[in-house]
Amino acid sequence: MGTSASSKGPGFGVSFDPPWLQEIEVPNQNESKTSNDESPQWIAPKARFGSSRRLLGDYLRTGNRDSVRRSLGHYSKTGMGGSRNVGQRMRTSAKAASGLYNTFSALRDDNSFSFGRELLSLKEQGANADQIIDAIVKHVCPDGGSIDEISCRDSGTAALSEFMDHNPEADFFNLSDDQIWTLTALFLGNEIFNRIQIDIGQVFEKTSVPYVDRVTRLNDMRDYICSEVTSQLNQLRESIYQRVDMDKLFQKIIKNTFDVFEVEV
Repeated sequence: MGTSASSKGPGFGVSFDPPWLQEIEVPNQNESKTSNDESPQWIAPKARFGSSRRLLGDYLRTGNRDSVRRSLGHYSKTGMGGSRNVGQRMRTSAKAASGLYNTFSALRDDNSFSFGRELLSLKEQGANADQIIDAIVKHVCPDGGSIDEISCRDSGTAALSEFMDHNPEADFFNLSDDQIWTLTALFLGNEIFNRIQIDIGQVFEKTSVPYVDRVTRLNDMRDYICSEVTSQLNQLRESIYQRVDMDKLFQKIIKNTFDVFEVEV
């Protein structure tokens, strides 16, 4: 489930924010400045994920939710240098979330939206749900081979597919505000889950724990993350009364989610 975690994850002595991240281009985005230039390029410490991996291993064996919460807190605070750094590191995810939100808003409200006409044409040609989802993911997510780009596409597909499973009668051309926010929260939750999987998810490859238990723990962790993202999104959503920079809004939601996890450390 999610992006593969077959590598050992990032090590120490490297920047929290790899230089190639700046080169990722998210399609159909205005070139808005995020807070990237505001933070120093801190270097990751030795054994950066030690506590997080240990606690995640305990969660894998026992299913103890407290262990996974503390693991995520250590992941953020020590492994990534704090929640603000995680938000920075996941700015590609925030941009894609912004694109997802803006796309569905435009599909509903803007008759001149060119992608809306393309999608309608695809639908009229008899495209099935998977083909429609693929077209939306291609429109919203970056198309490259980096871990972040692949993760965005995986998360977009997973979020849209799960949303349709729970809302089979939903019309992508006429989603309500609640439905658009729900979709965006699913996307961000999957992105955070993927990020954890990439960095420390190797713990779940332990064959000493039965496969069924590993899958159950993974799904439970993903559901917990998505639930917290939804909570943080709803809090910020209630404060929006005027036009805001959606990239920064979703980056803040990521930061706030990891702020909650860090409370457990």
